[in-house]
Amino acid sequence: MGFGGLYISITGLMASRQSLDTVSHNISNSNNKNYVRQSAIHSNNSYTNSFDTNQQVGTGVNISQIRQIRDEFLDLKLRNEISSFGYHHAKSQILEEIEGVFNEITNSGLQKVMDDFWNTWNELYKEPESLTVRGLVHESSVAFAETVNHLSTQLDNIKVNLNKEILIKVEETNNLLNRIGELNQSIKLVEGQNTKVRANDYRDERNALLDRLSELIPVTAYENTFGETIVHLQGKELVSGTFISSIDIKNDEEGLAHIYYNNTNDEIDLNGSGELGGFIDARDKSIDDYTNRLDILVYNIANEINQLHRNGYDLEGNEGGDFFIAVDDIQGAAANIRVNPDLANFNKIAVSTEQGVIGNGDIAKAIYGLRSDRIYGEYNPTKPFDEPTKLDMNVDDYYRDLVLALGIEREASRTIANNQDFLIKYIDEKRKGISAVSLDEEMADMIKFQHSYTANSRVINAIDEMIETVVNRVGLVGR
Repeated sequence: MGFGGLYISITGLMASRQSLDTVSHNISNSNNKNYVRQSAIHSNNSYTNSFDTNQQVGTGVNISQIRQIRDEFLDLKLRNEISSFGYHHAKSQILEEIEGVFNEITNSGLQKVMDDFWNTWNELYKEPESLTVRGLVHESSVAFAETVNHLSTQLDNIKVNLNKEILIKVEETNNLLNRIGELNQSIKLVEGQNTKVRANDYRDERNALLDRLSELIPVTAYENTFGETIVHLQGKELVSGTFISSIDIKNDEEGLAHIYYNNTNDEIDLNGSGELGGFIDARDKSIDDYTNRLDILVYNIANEINQLHRNGYDLEGNEGGDFFIAVDDIQGAAANIRVNPDLANFNKIAVSTEQGVIGNGDIAKAIYGLRSDRIYGEYNPTKPFDEPTKLDMNVDDYYRDLVLALGIEREASRTIANNQDFLIKYIDEKRKGISAVSLDEEMADMIKFQHSYTANSRVINAIDEMIETVVNRVGLVGR
């Protein structure tokens, strides 16, 4: 064993030291949730031919690469599932907020207000000449109008807040795209200088950004031969190397934001995927549907009551006018309905079918009867303001159908979100089983490489002693 053996042992020392550095890096990042465990891959150096024996002789070891221990298939699977979770989780939260607006769980919502409203008309039928009962009718009618006004305003507020949230999510999406582009450039620069160098920590950050981006919008991503990630949305490139195609915002006539591709100006339809898609669908579909349902409920009640009230006579013998005002159109009926201010004079509430007969309350009876009349058909979200073909629901049936539809839709989104959350956690646990740092494994590797380092050191010491003997002692015998 000569100088060649010394060189071999030095390569062993260097490989062991670099492996220990990698172990140290793993341990220091054991609490970093985005970190992927790294491993120093050892490979033998090329052989050389011995000049005296004409045989191949090994020349030691080298670190071919510092490799990340990850399963890319699990990454892709997680990102596919996380888009669905983001959509339904966002939508279920908004639907829960809409449920809170109607407040039927606490028995203090619109149904209770309508019960009181109808009951006071029934009492007025029994005592049509009583100003006290007439005052109760007026008070309960005002309460009904103010309640639906408030519901409509609250739904509009949710819509406005959702629009702001959409702007925030688009900004976050564009920031993620820009940062991924920056990391692409950093990785390419680092790895372009040395083929053995891997910018693994940059990759960890980029993969974490891709996970979050997949939760926002349903993107697909792959890495090219230069180490750059290419990000697609519905087949269109958002990131290609350092090229970034951000998502643009355009406002419609109502001031609502809609998303577009920057390079083509085509509107983006997220097709029920991603957190951003959940917010957009909740704003443009769910809230509109329940606002439309509420408008139809209010419009029909107001219209039917107005028709009956106009046919009645008040206590002063005058013909009745509209009981409710500002309900000329279905759209916006809930937001605009008011009790006719003239009826603040309770004498003007017209419930008699005979002029001058104050004890007649047949109009009040007919209005109370509207509660059981089938004046509603099944709601059609594609044609919310068209006349239904079949009237098979009364007021209470229609409102219960509204609340039930809301509850079913929210529960469906929540169930899907919970199922997706379970699946994501399962996939993530499998991914962590491969990629996460195990302190037990790292301690075992540390001991292994420490022993390797010590062994190589002893070999170097042995060779050093041999060389010292050759240099300093050979030839001294016989002097």
